[in-house]
Amino acid sequence: MKWRPATVEEVKKIVQDGLAECDDEQLVAFKSYAVEPYVAPILRYGAMEIAIVVARRGDEVIYWEDVEGGFNLSPVGTDERILEHWCNQDELRFALNAWIEGRARTVRLGPAKPLKSH
Repeated sequence: MKWRPATVEEVKKIVQDGLAECDDEQLVAFKSYAVEPYVAPILRYGAMEIAIVVARRGDEVIYWEDVEGGFNLSPVGTDERILEHWCNQDELRFALNAWIEGRARTVRLGPAKPLKSH
């Protein structure tokens, strides 16, 4: 089966499933920052591709990373471009924790880098 980018409709379903796993504080955070999911450009491994943004707080977004199969947080540019490519595979509830006072942000796992040859 060939990989293809997720659609906005598929991500809406992923979000709904994720919200079912959220506690009350996470639900409040999502309601406060949720946006109508939209496609945003992201630079992945040197190629401009897309990801789907589901929430925004100021200049930071939570987006669905369909290559990794999870949610990530990133600053976003004035042009709506996702500025940092992360390889976390967080459930929505764990990504939301970053925006809840007193909860820890998950460790940010950066994109894969080539191994240095010796």
